[in-house]
Amino acid sequence: MDAMEKLLSQARDNLNVAFLVYMNSKQATQATQNEIFKKTTRVEGSILQAVTSTSHSLQNDIKSLAEQLDGVCLDSVQQTVAQSTASHRDLLEHLSNRLDSIFALHAGYRALSDECQTADACQRILDSLHFPQIRDRRDHILKAHNETYHWILEPKQRRTQRYDDFISWLGTSSSESRIYWIHGKIGAGKTTLLRFLDDNLTIFPHMLPWAKNTAVIRASYFFWNAGNKLQKSITGLLKTLLTQLFEQTPDLIPRITDSELQDCLREYILYASKSRNILILVDGLDEFEGTDEAREDLIDLLVATAAQQNVKICLSSRPWNIFRDAFGSCPQLRLEDLTSDDISAYVRGQLYANKRFRQLMQYDVVAANDLVESLISKAAGVFLWVRLVVKQLLKGLRDGDGIRALRCKVEEIPADLDDYFMRLMESIEPQNRKEASELLQLALYDENEFVSLHPNTLLDFSFIEEGKPDFALDPFFNIIGLCFVDVGALTFRLESTMRKLTSRCMGLLECQDEADQEQESDDEIAGFGYMRSYSINVPPIAMSSLDENEVFTMAGLTVDFLHRSLHDFLLTPKAQTLLHEYSQGPYDARMFFRNTTLVQLMAHNEFGGSFHAAVGLASYTLSTLTVPGYRNTSSAAAAATIIRPAVENLVHFDCTDRNLSGWYVCCVLESWHTENSTFLTLAIDFGLDSYVRAHLTPQSVQSKKGRPILDYILRPRFATKRMENCVGNQLPDLVLLNAVLEFGANPNQRYQRASVWAIFLCFIADHLNVQSLNCALIEEKTYFEALKIMIQNGADVLLPRCWLSDFFTLKHTVETIGPKSLPASVSGDDFQM
Repeated sequence: MDAMEKLLSQARDNLNVAFLVYMNSKQATQATQNEIFKKTTRVEGSILQAVTSTSHSLQNDIKSLAEQLDGVCLDSVQQTVAQSTASHRDLLEHLSNRLDSIFALHAGYRALSDECQTADACQRILDSLHFPQIRDRRDHILKAHNETYHWILEPKQRRTQRYDDFISWLGTSSSESRIYWIHGKIGAGKTTLLRFLDDNLTIFPHMLPWAKNTAVIRASYFFWNAGNKLQKSITGLLKTLLTQLFEQTPDLIPRITDSELQDCLREYILYASKSRNILILVDGLDEFEGTDEAREDLIDLLVATAAQQNVKICLSSRPWNIFRDAFGSCPQLRLEDLTSDDISAYVRGQLYANKRFRQLMQYDVVAANDLVESLISKAAGVFLWVRLVVKQLLKGLRDGDGIRALRCKVEEIPADLDDYFMRLMESIEPQNRKEASELLQLALYDENEFVSLHPNTLLDFSFIEEGKPDFALDPFFNIIGLCFVDVGALTFRLESTMRKLTSRCMGLLECQDEADQEQESDDEIAGFGYMRSYSINVPPIAMSSLDENEVFTMAGLTVDFLHRSLHDFLLTPKAQTLLHEYSQGPYDARMFFRNTTLVQLMAHNEFGGSFHAAVGLASYTLSTLTVPGYRNTSSAAAAATIIRPAVENLVHFDCTDRNLSGWYVCCVLESWHTENSTFLTLAIDFGLDSYVRAHLTPQSVQSKKGRPILDYILRPRFATKRMENCVGNQLPDLVLLNAVLEFGANPNQRYQRASVWAIFLCFIADHLNVQSLNCALIEEKTYFEALKIMIQNGADVLLPRCWLSDFFTLKHTVETIGPKSLPASVSGDDFQM
């Protein structure tokens, strides 16, 4: 219809135009015009007739369509549309719910990821504080004898001694004095008392009302002068306390922002003390190693910590003037004035439990009691003296001594500990003096070049029979005898060593396990139990019945002095002269332990053993090979060659275990695969100069995959760990740097999407910036000399700006945090001087 109307309209317009044109023509006449009108009328009539006929046909079609539409049910259409709409609404609602659940799940995953990241960060903080022997000193302290020290937990009104009541101090809410000082002379039992308190203090009934309705966080630390550097330092104190505090309140770890240990403890106390009470026990301030100025710093730290709200600290030490001045006005007690009953209980318990002594009492009870009373009186409150003398009496009873002989022993034994120790030394049988002196010098040895985390074990001491300190480097030495699979052979070796310690050293050395120490009984004074009565603590059973685990436990027993006082005595000039006289000169203890750990490491690699033990042995051996004065020797290179297979075998295990933290070698093993490290690069890290000189070649430099050897030298492994008593290269070795450059090392070699030279520049900037406050002049000179050598050997003067900007301002070396994502190519605008 629309098309037809359009055609008619066009036709009409055309006719009109034609008509007007014609009418305007001069030739047009009236007749012609009439004729035109007639024709036009006929045409228009034809057109109208055609339109009319067509219109009728269209009307019929429209009518038919209308009738068809009337037959359609609009209700069903509307219902279908409604159903479809409802279905889509349900589908949309379901989709919306699914989307909400997906978003909620995503939020949960994000929260979980945040929690995991936080937990991981907290664990890394705990790992950084941990060191393998963090609990050794505390666990090695003998438990108090039955019925001793309980008086300190009783109300003071039941007793008459003059001292400040400990329970009253602990329970009071007053802030007058938050430090309690336990002091006493050497051997009085201060350390045993502190462990007793650590084991037995509870909130109820000992800490009320101070701890009423409040959680109490507890931490303890026991200084140990005979231990390694960490066990007698402020660093060890802070690491131990923070570890114990963080483990009890992990929620506070993310709130601590300071990185310095003292600031970290201060910040922790500030947060924790707002809602909790804190009790800290610190034993053996006199066993702290350092100058008086360092002891003043320790005292200031403890006093400042106790000054915080809701904090109490119990300390113990000898009554030195520096501690009297600091804590003399604090609540306190002098231990030797209060232990007479404890000493009496110990002496009677030990002697009355002995079958032969009970038999002697049946025949002369008065003399037996007089013996006990004279022993208690002569002790003068010194528990150590009593312990030593009681052991002598028990040995005499075993050998058949009567009351008279026992009484003579007590009278002859000097009351002064030093005199008593000298008497024991002089009583060693002449044929045993050389070996006894060597064993005692081994026990005295204190590594001062690095932090030694390897204790002196019974297995170490078993090699004394080899005759010379460097026995393992003998080409004829055979480690077959140390096969860990042969439990019988190992058991015999350890038993022989125990007997030797007992017979040679007069009971001055003891073996300790980390398990709780128990008291000896009369049934143990025979065979293996007899050795245990000399503080060699192992199960009182026949050696042949020990299983494999028990034998390995024996092998790991720590050998140490009976008491710190004996350690101090043997360091006096008089005792040192006697020791060197017996051994015909000083004994090379470092060389001995170097060889014992080397042999044990090789035995682990050859016959199998604990991976954890192998890592510790490898770390100690490498550390002792690289001490100044030895690292350049051919002997050190030979030893390194021997242990190389064992060290390389360690990289096949998981080296990220938290229990391994603290060993120097772990930081090398952890990145071994990512850096494609080799034993040569490990030797560079540790500064094993003699081995590196023997094995460094142009091929080893140029064919090294992964991290270039040049980078190991420029950015030493232990540079970020610079501290006293650390191992390895902490500064670039300039001699080695020149050597590798001569062997073809390329300063501009691409590494980590930059170059060795660019990364070194950023490393220097960061390192010197971080170390600016304590950076020694020699350190700055070494780095600037290294820069000079690199430039002289072709280091690029122009570098891409992004190479420096992306690596700059890092607080750690690049390999610690992973490679940066740098562009593969740069434009000329990126270059800078």
